[in-house]
Formats: sequence, C-alpha cells, structure tokens
Amino acid sequence: MKKLTLHLGAILLASAAIIATPALAKDKKEAAAPAPAPPKLTKAVQLALIEAQKLQAAGDFKGVLAKVAEAEAVPNPTPDDVFYTVNAKYGAAAALKDNALLEDTMKKMLATGRISPENTVIITRQLGAFALNRNDYAGAIGYFEQLTKLKPDDAGPWETLAEMYFSTGQKAKAFDAYGTAIAKETAAGRKPTEQWYVRRFQFAVDGKLTDKVVPGGVDLLKAYPSPANWRIAIVLVRDSLPDLDEQTDLDFLRLQAATDSLNGEKDYAEYADTALRRGFPGEAQFAINDGIAKKSLSLTKPYVKELQVAANSKVPADKASLPGLEKDSKASPKAALGTADAYYGYGDYAKAVTLYKMAVGKPGIDPAQANLRLGAALARSGDNVGAAESFKAVKGGPRETLAQFWLIKVGG
Repeated sequence: MKKLTLHLGAILLASAAIIATPALAKDKKEAAAPAPAPPKLTKAVQLALIEAQKLQAAGDFKGVLAKVAEAEAVPNPTPDDVFYTVNAKYGAAAALKDNALLEDTMKKMLATGRISPENTVIITRQLGAFALNRNDYAGAIGYFEQLTKLKPDDAGPWETLAEMYFSTGQKAKAFDAYGTAIAKETAAGRKPTEQWYVRRFQFAVDGKLTDKVVPGGVDLLKAYPSPANWRIAIVLVRDSLPDLDEQTDLDFLRLQAATDSLNGEKDYAEYADTALRRGFPGEAQFAINDGIAKKSLSLTKPYVKELQVAANSKVPADKASLPGLEKDSKASPKAALGTADAYYGYGDYAKAVTLYKMAVGKPGIDPAQANLRLGAALARSGDNVGAAESFKAVKGGPRETLAQFWLIKVGG
C-alpha cells in the first residue's frame, strides 16, 4: 500500500497574515475593487492577534501559538474571532511543521465554513493524507470520499480510494474505484495510466472476484496490449479457472504464442509438453525451437533435451500420416478436427482452416472448441474479419473467455 507524501508547501491557502491585504490590481485601468468590510473582532482577541502578528514577523512561532491560545480563551467568540484565530494558528503550525497541530487547525478551518471551494479541496486532501500516513484508513477513506464529491470530475481521489479499499478488505469496491478513475480520466480526454489497469486486474485476481477477472483482463489488453500484459492476463485468467483439461490448456498456450507472450522456461516447456502429450509433435517442436531461439530454453538441461528428442523423433511419422488423415476427415468430423490441430501445429494455417470448417457444426463436435480453433487458424493466416466471426460464435466456458481475448487481438 503506497502512502501519500505530505507536501506542506503544496497547501496553497490564502495568506496566513492576521489582517488580509487587498490584492494588487492587475491593470491600473480597471476600477479598484471596494475595500472589504473590516473584521468584527472582540477587543481581547484583536489585541492578542496583533501581538501574534508581531511575533510572526519576528519568526517567533511558538510565541504566536501562545498569543493564539490567549485569543482562543476569550469567551463568546465572534465568527471573525474564530476565523482569524485559527488562521494565525495555521500559519504558526505550518512554520513549525507540526503535523498534529496542522491537522487540528485544518479541521477547525473547515468548520468555520469560510474556506473557498478551492482551498476546501486542498485541505480535505491534506487531511486525508495525514490520516493515511498514520494508517487511519477509515479516516482517510472518509476524506477522500468527500473529495470525490468536491471534485466530481477528478480521477485522482478514486485511485487513492481504490488502494485503500483493497487494503481494508473492500475488494469489490477497490476494483470498481479503479474503474471509476479510468472512466473519469478517459472522459477528461486523457489516457489512463497503464498501472491503473494492471492494479484493477490484480485486485480482481487477488481478491478472487470471479465475475470481474475477465472484464479486468479485457480492459487491460484493450488499453495496453503489450506482450507482458498479454502474458499477465492469459496466465492469471487461466490460473483462476478450476480444473482445465489439457485441450483447454493448449488453447491458452496457443493464444500466448500468437500474442508473443510466451516468456521464460516454464511457458515454453509447458507448451511443448502439453502439445506432445496431446499428440502434436510438430507444435511441440515449434515451442522448443522458439524457446531456444529466444534463449528461454537451453538444451543443456536434460528435460529440455528429452522434450526435443521426443518431438523430433515423432515428427517424420506424424507428417507422413497427415495426407491419409486428411482423406479420412471428409467422412469424420472428429478426424477433421484432430488433423486440423496437427496442421495448425506445423504452421499450415490455410489447411487447418479448411479442416476446422469441416468440423464446425457437426454432431459430436464441441462447437466452442471448433469455433475457437477455427478463429485462431484464421487469425494466424491473416483473415481477421473471418476470425472475428468465428470467435463471436464461441459461447460458454473458458473458451468464451479465450474468444474475448482473441477478439482484442484481431481487432474485433
């Protein structure tokens, strides 16, 4: 949880002088503004504050506080007594960098009801920062929620609220708060920072917000579709889904390959092993070779070498069997689907498309699996329009989630 840093110099309040001085005219040709009415101060308060002003000019801020205490002790103070006394106290507290006194004084300044809207925002934000820096999350949340009402178009308070909500166990509110921050920043004509999307998605995953994981991942990828974010979204969404079979695992890994988001030994080894166990040595061979080329896999590791030997030894016979399997596919949708998978693994996406089309919509064929893989083959062959149509036909289960991700990839 990051804390807000206190910047006392950023509290741009009006002058802390006891008696306000009129602003200089911007243009001598403009008519002078009428002088403000003099403050209605109790005599004893006025005398104490005059002395406080002298001490302030001399740099004796502890002396200022002593005179302020005298003014505060005067019974039945007028509204002006309260306002100017607290104003003097604020100036001394700021000079002494006494945060506890500043916080108390700021609360009293707000209570006067005489602070401008602009400075009310500044003070409220600073009070929230004081509370947050001492881990008073409930107090800080209260102030930052006030800020969202004082500045309804400002995304900043929502970012801070999102972090505080999550730290206090309000996980769904944290996710939604980042969503609000993103929406407000977008409405203001600015692109929200990547970190907001990443944190929002992480909140959904870490908070086990099952209905928000996919929307969070989708929004992240739409805004910032980098290979790193593709990997984060694909892997974390996959890990959030229970009991995936190897066929579905393969679909997730294929999406990683298509988005250049396979990264590191684990990804490439898992892809090769999954493809090999599903009977696709050509795809396993691709994963191993790509991993070696990108220095994610090393043949000095025995298990990597074993995977390579296993894949390479099976590729010749597998390739030789494909023409016969292709002929069988005309009479068997299941054979068409399996043969299409094999051609996909070898990178022959055009032939895979033809065979997947022979399987789609046929009895005994999972429509989600067939449409997803047809869409993937179309996308890999460069037909994004056709791919989008296939992905939109994928309904139900984790493959519908994969289809949503693929649609981002193909611009659907």
